[in-house]
Amino acid sequence: MPVPDSEFARQARELIVTVAPPFLVNHSVRAYAWAVELALHDDLRFDAEILYVSAILHDIGLVSEYDIGGCFEIDGAIAAEAFSVGAGQSPARARAIYDVIALHMADELPPETAGEVVLLWDSTGTDVTGYRYADVRRAVVPPVLAAYPRLDFKREFGALFVDQAARKPTCTVARMVASGKLEAINRAPYDS
Repeated sequence: MPVPDSEFARQARELIVTVAPPFLVNHSVRAYAWAVELALHDDLRFDAEILYVSAILHDIGLVSEYDIGGCFEIDGAIAAEAFSVGAGQSPARARAIYDVIALHMADELPPETAGEVVLLWDSTGTDVTGYRYADVRRAVVPPVLAAYPRLDFKREFGALFVDQAARKPTCTVARMVASGKLEAINRAPYDS
């Protein structure tokens, strides 16, 4: 898994490790790993640094200090964009990261969507519900899960979704919970 070796990528990792619980940190890293696998499967090119930072920070809006009252994916996108600008990224790169995170919960992706957006949209589904799990090479799954264990992810992440849905009934997460997303999370092809 080609993890970008840049100061920006390291700063993003340090931020999420500092503010988020371990189950959410590991989910973020796994989302990147599955995205890389899906890119290989789909022969899709991507900017590794944009994809990595987006994956690492995609759920930061679920962390209380970054929850500014909006839908968590938008709160997270705002936080990631501000972080990116503060870390010296160009406004265009910071906006690209915003887009990847803001769209990762979209019902459908717009046409001509950047590869990083498609990959995070797919890979978060891979980790949360098992969406496209069959497109990930079997040999990759055990080492990723060993390095970044799920840590009761289904229960912990489900609880975050329930909380968000209750507090933010007009957001996508509320629609997802109402339509059976918690059951889909519980049926994911992982132990926890």
